[in-house]
Amino acid sequence: MSTEGLTPGHGFLRDAAKICFAELYGKPTMYVDKPLSPDLEWVPALRFTLNSRHTHVFVEPSDNGPYPGMFRMRCQDVMCYPEPISIYCVCHDMAIRTKRGQADLKHMKSHGFGLLTVNQQGIAHVLFPAIPLVQWIPEADFKPHLKGLPSGICQPVSHAFEDYKANPTNGVKSLSEVIEGMITKAGKDSAAKEGITKEESKKNPANVLDSLYQKYPTARSAIGGARKFNSEYRNLIHHWPKNKKDSYKKFNSCKHQFLEGLQTIQSLRKSMKDIGLSGNVSRS
Repeated sequence: MSTEGLTPGHGFLRDAAKICFAELYGKPTMYVDKPLSPDLEWVPALRFTLNSRHTHVFVEPSDNGPYPGMFRMRCQDVMCYPEPISIYCVCHDMAIRTKRGQADLKHMKSHGFGLLTVNQQGIAHVLFPAIPLVQWIPEADFKPHLKGLPSGICQPVSHAFEDYKANPTNGVKSLSEVIEGMITKAGKDSAAKEGITKEESKKNPANVLDSLYQKYPTARSAIGGARKFNSEYRNLIHHWPKNKKDSYKKFNSCKHQFLEGLQTIQSLRKSMKDIGLSGNVSRS
């Protein structure tokens, strides 16, 4: 979308966003009405790059509520572009006080977009941050993974998803903690039934998995999946991207890692119950 010929209202919103982002991110170089690439038809009103994250940020002012229709139209193009892009809308603060504004706000947040609101004095405030769209997981893809889970697992998994929507890496970390809690619980359950020893059950999650793997041959597939997730999660967190293409791969991996973690939870729970353990999560 070309922003050539911005209305005074759009210019007011864009300039407020420039000041806000300059303060937040140490005055990055900003481009007005300049395309990122000929491969993208979208020409954002404002864009800049967060070099520490190797992420492009697009900013669009809107006089028609916080969730302009062009965001939906351009979403797929942005997700397929081989470098991470985050997208913000900037609108007047009055626009989110209506019933429609509240509905739009909820939808755009769940879709991974960010929002700035601007008051009459021209001061912008980040209501919620944007994430690179390549990391976005729709609610419809998440909710089926909660089916059949007890509240003790369902609640922390739901919290992990909220973490993911704000910061995907943190979301994966939160989900890994749920899986580690399930492993710890499986170890305790097994020791109580004189499966693995109490000493084995008190070791770190990786070692507990090794003991469970040896003791329960029928559960080895799920146990191996939990071991694989634990290993890949740690590689994901500790290896920071060196450039935009590497960053795209990392962010895309983050999405797949979260979804794989959800599948791991379901598989591990079922297998633990099948061998006579609770399949729950440790609360300690």
